[in-house]
Parts: sequence; structure tokens; C-alpha cells
Amino acid sequence: MTENKHIYQAMFLLDNQEVRKSYAEARDWIRTTLEKHGAEVSVLRLWAERELAYPIEGRRRATYLLGWISATGQAVNEAKREMYLLGPAFRVLFLRADEIPQEELEIGIQDLAEGELVIPEDIPEVEEEEVFAEDLAPPVEEKAAEENSSEKAKKD
Repeated sequence: MTENKHIYQAMFLLDNQEVRKSYAEARDWIRTTLEKHGAEVSVLRLWAERELAYPIEGRRRATYLLGWISATGQAVNEAKREMYLLGPAFRVLFLRADEIPQEELEIGIQDLAEGELVIPEDIPEVEEEEVFAEDLAPPVEEKAAEENSSEKAKKD
């Protein structure tokens, strides 16, 4: 039985250390891995380089690579498995779509001009402030005032 191909929008979070070495190599590794597992890559382009919402495996920033592919579900699963084990991508997301937007098809496999991608240094770790139980409890004066007002309310 042959599984049907579907269109997927894919987002790859690339390790900035790998992208600093060579964006083209990182992008080509993603493309080759997808094609090795039977996916047809229509679009693969830089989406952004930005700070992550939360640290992932010590990383604070990533380069986002957007792709549009045609593949079977099995091909997507096999490619994801390999990407999580090897290569520059540390997070991958595939979403089924109805079609590839025309403006994305016009971009295709994107090559960047020299200096077009600037990757800032990683944000230094910020030490978390220690929080003690007494910092969370209201000051003694506030407690006494609250107790007095509650006793007054009971009497009235």
C-alpha cells in the first residue's frame, strides 16, 4: 500500500553555533535529510534569527528556517527522528497545509548574500535571585493590622 503525500509547512530551529560556521551548510543538511527520506522540498528559507521564548538545552537564541515540503507521514517521521539525533536542528515542527502559498514558491530555496544574516552572541545567563519564605510573607506590621481589622469586623 502506498501512502499519500501531503503538503507540510515546516519550521526548523537551528543551533546558532552551527549557523555561524555556515548557514548554507546547515540549510543544505536539512534539505538533504528531507530528500533522503523521500520528501520533495519546494521552499527552504531564512525566517528569522531571534531570542527563544525560554531556554532550550542551554540555548537562548536560534535561527528559524521555514520550509514547505511534500511528503508522506512516514517520510516526515523518519526525517524528524534523524534531525533530533544529528545535525544543526534542535527543534522541528511540521504542520499539514492545503497548499503552498504562491509568494513562498517564488522564494524557493533561498541563498543569502554575504552579511545578510547577522547572528548576535548568545545572551549571557542571568543568575536567578534567591527567594526566601520570609520574602513571600507579608511584614509583621501588615499581619497585625489585618488581624485587628478582622477582629473588629467580627465584633460589629
